[in-house]
Amino acid sequence: MRLPQLALVALSLVLTTLGGLSPRDVGDAQAGVPGNSLDEAADAITAMDVERAKMLLAKQDASDPAVGYQLGRLGLETGDCDEAAIRLAPAAVQKVEKDAPYLLEIARGCARAMSATVIVEDKEHQVLVRLQDDDDRALVPLLGETVAAQRAILKADLGVEMPLPTRVDVVRDQFTLAAMTGLPHKSAQTTGTVAVAKFGRVIMLSPRAPTLGYGFRDTIAHELTHLALTAGTLDRAPLWLQEGVAKREETRWRPKRPTDDAIPADAVAAVGLAKGLGRPLDGIGPSVAMLPSAKEATVVYAEVTSFVRFVAGDRAGQPGAPTDTAALSKIVASFRRGQDTDGALKEVTGKDLAAWNAVWRPWVMTKTAKLPSSLGFDDAKPATSAFDLHAAGRSLRLGELLLARKHAKAARLELDPLAAGLLDDPLVSARIACARFLTGDAPGAKLAVADPTILSGDFGAWWAIRAEVLAALGLPRSEVLDAYTVAVAHDPYLSDAACGWSDTLGTGDLLSTVAKGLCVTAKGWGHPR
Repeated sequence: MRLPQLALVALSLVLTTLGGLSPRDVGDAQAGVPGNSLDEAADAITAMDVERAKMLLAKQDASDPAVGYQLGRLGLETGDCDEAAIRLAPAAVQKVEKDAPYLLEIARGCARAMSATVIVEDKEHQVLVRLQDDDDRALVPLLGETVAAQRAILKADLGVEMPLPTRVDVVRDQFTLAAMTGLPHKSAQTTGTVAVAKFGRVIMLSPRAPTLGYGFRDTIAHELTHLALTAGTLDRAPLWLQEGVAKREETRWRPKRPTDDAIPADAVAAVGLAKGLGRPLDGIGPSVAMLPSAKEATVVYAEVTSFVRFVAGDRAGQPGAPTDTAALSKIVASFRRGQDTDGALKEVTGKDLAAWNAVWRPWVMTKTAKLPSSLGFDDAKPATSAFDLHAAGRSLRLGELLLARKHAKAARLELDPLAAGLLDDPLVSARIACARFLTGDAPGAKLAVADPTILSGDFGAWWAIRAEVLAALGLPRSEVLDAYTVAVAHDPYLSDAACGWSDTLGTGDLLSTVAKGLCVTAKGWGHPR
């Protein structure tokens, strides 16, 4: 999943027809005739059924290069990178499959990067988290809670019952992310990639790696969806389906927020396609993370999100919507039975990809909406035509420097004028609210962060200052707590967010203990507002 760049933010299966079976059970249900046990082991690895893969491979001749290749895959799947590197290294094994050299490089990079890691088990949620830095331990309960909630959603929506435990690796930087996944580091930088689902686990950046944090809880839900689709379809789902379903599912683990649809995917897709920034659904390439620009990645994400929601019937009044609310889980099951993209779509919905595209594309091109100026499209103008974005950038930076040095009054002189055209930019409106609040103007600060539905994206500091302002004005505790909860979900190491959340929760239950631990960690090496 990619992290939207500041230019874009400041502006990353109950299988119905098979009776809700787990990946292993589905494989057994399909086994009407004897199969090749090595092929079955390969499928078990893809389906994340580690124990079945071990059992099948134990019956094979380990000196066989083809077996060595699968043992290398299994090592990556279990996180035993040293074992994977040993199994994949022999010259004969390197000739078995085209991706063997690629997997060996990843195994060696993983072995180097994760040689001194800490493994923390969340027994309650059945999650194993491998930390490159022990200081990220405070995140584990939040990761576990998110993973457990998303597993339930994936079982209900896609029909995939995820194997347990769920494995998560938290790494310190994009260099490690690239080494662990094979994603080119340059591509990770270009599109702002913060997490990848691969080898039966989610590999994600620590939220302290990006300066302003990122939505790590939605991100892990997004990546778990990729794992579920890979397991549920035996890695047969095309990229557009992978990304579209992952975008659809990434927020379903939690209550809906005002900002979830603040920028309609349909409208972004329409503008992007009109400007030639989109891609044919079957021509995205090997990965959205490898597209040439963050803006193009934004448009492609919008395309696939809009298309999948369209096919799933999420849009009221759309033409040609399927009447079957279990369409997605049935499509996943169809892939698993061996259907290709067109076959799976036609079997479940009556239309192949071309037919769906012919209905969706004219429909989506009518979905115009006012997009935030900070999104970066040519027709997204600031509120006033005379607004100078270059001067605004200078004022914002000067205001931030003054705030950092506790010169709130001087900062307000620089920041207040920006309210005329950039309140939809969460970074700008957060800084305006902060300056006003620190000069004693809580009502004025509230005006700057009053409406989350106009924002071009979520930003932890925006929600943290909103919570502070609401608390100061005596608004209900539930509203304050909601704002702090969102702030922590985006920037858990912002001390104002973590400690404000802890103070609002109080003491006495498990969640308050988690919040207190996060506050202590944030104070120790987090960052101020």
